[in-house]
Amino acid sequence: MSSVSDTAQVISQAERIVPALVALRFPMDPLPRCIVGNNFGGDSKLYGPGAHEGVDITATLGQRVFAVDDGVLSRQFLDAGSAGFGWELRATVGDVRYRYFHLSGFAEGLTTGGTVVAGQLIGYVGDTGNAGAGNYHLHFEVRPGNVPVDPVPLLAIPSSCRVLPKP
Repeated sequence: MSSVSDTAQVISQAERIVPALVALRFPMDPLPRCIVGNNFGGDSKLYGPGAHEGVDITATLGQRVFAVDDGVLSRQFLDAGSAGFGWELRATVGDVRYRYFHLSGFAEGLTTGGTVVAGQLIGYVGDTGNAGAGNYHLHFEVRPGNVPVDPVPLLAIPSSCRVLPKP
């Protein structure tokens, strides 16, 4: 009779599955422009090859950005580094954080520690931080247990968005 320890053999690392996050609300208004970069795990300007911890969604300056979940705005980024203006949102249920970077500004009346509901306006697309002048996009991260996962398979991507193939 075999024991539990010798009944399975690891062939390859399992892909992380996050079933509670399936079909997340899309984080921004897709109009007038929406190109999903599909670049999670790609090159990062700050950390190098393989270190891009979110997805970049190309847009126009000022497109509206929304909370994808109910939660608390746990951290505000104020254009002091690579993130530019941004928010970290901690979900009300579960240990999930969402990050929104390169915003041009914040929705009126929001403060760190404030609560938001899914679909609530939280900011506007911009090019702050290391995005590059005129490179208007939203950098969006999903972090269950504060570990970044690819947002693309988890998002309810509108049909008006173009999704680029994985590089």
